[in-house]
Amino acid sequence: MTRLSIWSSGRKAADYRFIDRNISEYFQIGGTAILCHLYLGPYQQQYAMLNRDGSTVPPYDPTQPAQDGDITTIEDVLLLENRDRKYSPTRYELRGIYNIQDIDFDLRQFGIFLQNDTLFIEFHLNDMTSCLGRRLMPGDVLELPHRRDDTMDLDAPAINKFYVIDDASRASDGYSATWYPHVWRVKVSPMPAAQEFSDILNQQAIDPLGFCQGNLGDLMNAGGNDLAIDEAVVDLAKEDVKKRYFETQQFWMVTPEGSPGGAYPWVFAGDAIPPNGAVPLGTGNRFPPDPEQGDYYVRTDYKPATLFMFDQHAWRYQEQDVRGQDWTAAHNLMLSFINSTEQSTFTDGTTTPTRVALSKAVKPRADF
Repeated sequence: MTRLSIWSSGRKAADYRFIDRNISEYFQIGGTAILCHLYLGPYQQQYAMLNRDGSTVPPYDPTQPAQDGDITTIEDVLLLENRDRKYSPTRYELRGIYNIQDIDFDLRQFGIFLQNDTLFIEFHLNDMTSCLGRRLMPGDVLELPHRRDDTMDLDAPAINKFYVIDDASRASDGYSATWYPHVWRVKVSPMPAAQEFSDILNQQAIDPLGFCQGNLGDLMNAGGNDLAIDEAVVDLAKEDVKKRYFETQQFWMVTPEGSPGGAYPWVFAGDAIPPNGAVPLGTGNRFPPDPEQGDYYVRTDYKPATLFMFDQHAWRYQEQDVRGQDWTAAHNLMLSFINSTEQSTFTDGTTTPTRVALSKAVKPRADF
């Protein structure tokens, strides 16, 4: 008499199919709907390689026109990145199961941080391959409608939560008594509004009633909100501290013994106003003729305006009018460098702004 055994060598027998149908029904009844955006590969690159004779050849295959890659193609073989990813325009619905997690505070670091919103979602293996034609893999994006945050502001647009798959494998709890797998387990993390997901971010966000709410990337990207917060902080700082440095003109300065008339400590400088109630001869871009010992003059052609004192037959530098400028987050040299509005002229007569992005100033070229 043949021994009883659930294991079937080399094939998935009736026991496996019976268990698999029950597991599939369990996912269909108790699982949540998850929309899958399948990764198809990188887009073809617009740049080409430069030959020594000056001609160009398309990427991937020098003898064939450039084609979009597949899921096994690596766009950047140097950094091992796929930055220009192509995703399927069709969203496939699967049923998935995972444990809801509380996002707890992490007190092990400096300050209070929240742990990453990482989920482990399980799918029925055969239903997944039947619907998608392949297994879910790293790079695919999952859209979770049930995590849609639409209760904080009823008038504000709300979007589903998007996750990108970081890892995928057979689940250890998905093996039945037949020793064959039935469950596929993926590790996901929140999808950022980055270049890799432009295909998805450029789609229109549709609410449950079918109305368009705008571009998905604009709704997900928090850069505009962060910039508005930064500008509000700067505006408040300018309102609270309107000028830089100290206001010292109301103080009487004691001239150090042995120093020339009118000299005073540098710690009280920064407003280009003479000390002890002295009045400058005037302001302008040229020193006045026939000054006397101890006279003051403000040169406005300096940036910022600079106070000079006539001492021992020469105009001597005293201080700059730093306080007269509006409050800024950087010192004068750094501010003038970053916000330079001047134009640079090249030998061929062309001009370009001195303030230009590094990516535009330095172009990549082939290195032979």
